[in-house]
Formats: sequence, structure tokens, C-alpha cells
Amino acid sequence: MSGTGAPAAPRARVEIIDYYRLAAALAVMAFHYLYNGIKNGKIGSISHEPVAAIAQYGYLGVNLFFMISGYVITTSVAGKTARQFAVGRALRLYPAFWVALPITAVFALLLGGERMGVTVEQFLANLTMIPTVLGQPFVDGVYWTLLYELQFYVAVFLLILFGQGHRVAALMPAWAIGMLYLTVAAPGLTGSAPLLGNYFIWFAAGAIIASIAESGWSAYRVLGLLATYIPISSLELTLTTVLKTGIFLMVVATVVPQVRNLRLPGSKTAGALTYPVYLLHAHIGYMLLDRFATESNKWLVYGAVAGFVPRPRLRAARDRRTSSGLATLLGLGVRLDPGPRCRSDAVLCGSCPRLRASARTSPRSVRTGRARRTRRGIRPQRVIVYSSTSTMGTATIRHPQVIAVLRS
Repeated sequence: MSGTGAPAAPRARVEIIDYYRLAAALAVMAFHYLYNGIKNGKIGSISHEPVAAIAQYGYLGVNLFFMISGYVITTSVAGKTARQFAVGRALRLYPAFWVALPITAVFALLLGGERMGVTVEQFLANLTMIPTVLGQPFVDGVYWTLLYELQFYVAVFLLILFGQGHRVAALMPAWAIGMLYLTVAAPGLTGSAPLLGNYFIWFAAGAIIASIAESGWSAYRVLGLLATYIPISSLELTLTTVLKTGIFLMVVATVVPQVRNLRLPGSKTAGALTYPVYLLHAHIGYMLLDRFATESNKWLVYGAVAGFVPRPRLRAARDRRTSSGLATLLGLGVRLDPGPRCRSDAVLCGSCPRLRASARTSPRSVRTGRARRTRRGIRPQRVIVYSSTSTMGTATIRHPQVIAVLRS
């Protein structure tokens, strides 16, 4: 809430974050195809190229993924009940996963052999996304990162459940400071206890940066941010530290309004591609490269495999109507409200030309209107809009922003 009592405008989608997501996925793909798959013997038909010296650092894309997850969490919890948050996170992770898992299993059945074959018990345990708890290995090695995502979401879910959802952003610096203390005082705990260091440092860093971008700098947030950077850098000057620092600064750059408000072509597609590519690329790529790549044709096969993996876009799994239907089947009884969106549902976005035109013709700073149906499945809604002004040279520019969306 602002000082006048008006609701704060919803945060616009940060399009550069979608670019970061895709860059992280491509870095991990390069790590697996050019370095790790050959090193661990899952790609036995070809040898390393000199580029592997660079590709071996692609695993740091996972760190960027975790940082982005922390970054977006404050938006994910805004105004949500514990049930709504849990359903929203589950529908973001599981439907696409349940499509990717059988695809990978079929490839493993046909091409996996003993090294990457999949048993029925292993497949069924993987449907839970926590197969190691059930004593089964992952169908695809990249699934281990999903366990960290789930632990983070469970922690946030518990905060909301106990009435602390509005304090999630405020608690992140304290969490970071606590993890730094444990890293120094009891380093053994940070690698074994959940939510106490290790990769969770990256979640906390992303969340703190997002709160700075939204609410500004403060001594408390700066202290929390420093508490995340110290273990990330280990205070050592190595190439790995330099690369980690670069990732850290990439996300920190989003606190600059000019970076945060960049409008980038294809950002929505880049963001949509990331999760399917990440889920499907590793073992499927290993099996295809091992079967078809040779020293003479490997770059041609690399290109073919890299182009093939993104083909299953899993749009149905990411479609909101599919997700709503899945929620009904699961008996969750939650109607997902798409809420205000930026640049995807034009009439609900502060950048909508129609809203801009309306704001110019209306002398009031606050107005209400009836929104049209902009995409199938969204009912007409009442939209409350306010106009702020800024000056560019001698021109005064009005910025209409959606501050409330009411179901009709």
C-alpha cells in the first residue's frame, strides 16, 4: 500500500529474466553435451573438443536458475493463500514434468541400454518428483534440481500457512545472514541440513534482489545481499568465482529501472522454452549423441540434437485451461485467477494502447471500466486504473497502470 492508501501497481514482467532463463538452459545443455556426458561415459562415441574447457563451466546455469526462482517468489506469494500458492507452484512444475518424464522413459527404453535404462518402479517413483526419498534413482540426472525447488516452495508455503506470507521478502535477508553464520560456524550443516546454505544461498540472493528492485535499498537488504555473496564467492579469486560474480551481477542489474523495464523481442517464447528444454535435453541428448555421433560428423549431430530437443514445447502442459482442469481432477477446488498481466493480456496491462488512450481522454486520476474478453477463458472484468505522470523534455507523459481487477 502506498502512503495515500492506494494499492501498489503490480510489478510488470521483467523480460530480461526470461532471457536469463534461456541462457541458463543453454549453458547447462552445453555442459552436458560438450563436457559432462563424454566425461562420465554416457556419450562414448566421441571425445572432447577444445571448447569443452569453456563448456565445463556451464553447470553454473543451475545456480542462475535457483537465483531466478528466488527472484520471482515475492511475486508468486503476493495476495495468495497457502492453498493457492501450493496449487500454483504444483501446476507450474508437475504437468510439464509429467509430459517430459514418459518421453525420456520411452527414449531410455529404446536407446538407454543398461546405463540409462528405466525400470517400472523407477518410473513410478519419479512421478512424485522425489524418487530418491522412495529409494529410486532419477530417470534423468537433471531432476535433482527440482528437489531444491520443492524444498524452497515448501518453506514458503509454510510461511504463508502460518500467516507470514506478507513477510516472505522481509525474512529473506535474515535467512541469508543465518546461512552465512552457519557456513562460518558449522560448515558441516550447510551441506546436509535442508534450507541451510549450499544452493539455497542463491535462492535467498535472488529474493533479496527482487525486494530491492521493488522497494529500494536499505541497510538490512544490503547486509542480506552481502551475506549471500560471501559464500558464493568464497572470497577467493578464481575463474569460478569470477563467473559466479558475473551471474550475481546480471541479476543485480535488474534493480536498475532501465534494465528492469527493457522490452525484448521473443522474451515470452524464451521463457516458455526453458523448462521443457531443461527437462528433456540431458539423457535424450546423451542417447542420441552416443548412438549417432562420430568424430567425423559430431558437429552436425550436435546441431541436429540441439534443434530436436526443444520440439516438444509442452504447450498443453503449460496451458492454463489444462492446469485448471488438472486442479479440478485433483480435487483441489481452487479457481486460478490469472490476475493482472503485463504485455500478454493486453487489456490488463499498463502498456495497453487502449488504456493509454482512455487515460488521455479522462481527466480523472482514477477511473473504472469494463474490460473486454481478450483471450478465451477470461471473463469480462472491471478494471481500476490510475494515471501517474512523468516529464520527458517538455512533454508530460501519462502512465496508466492496473491497480485492481475485479471479477464480474
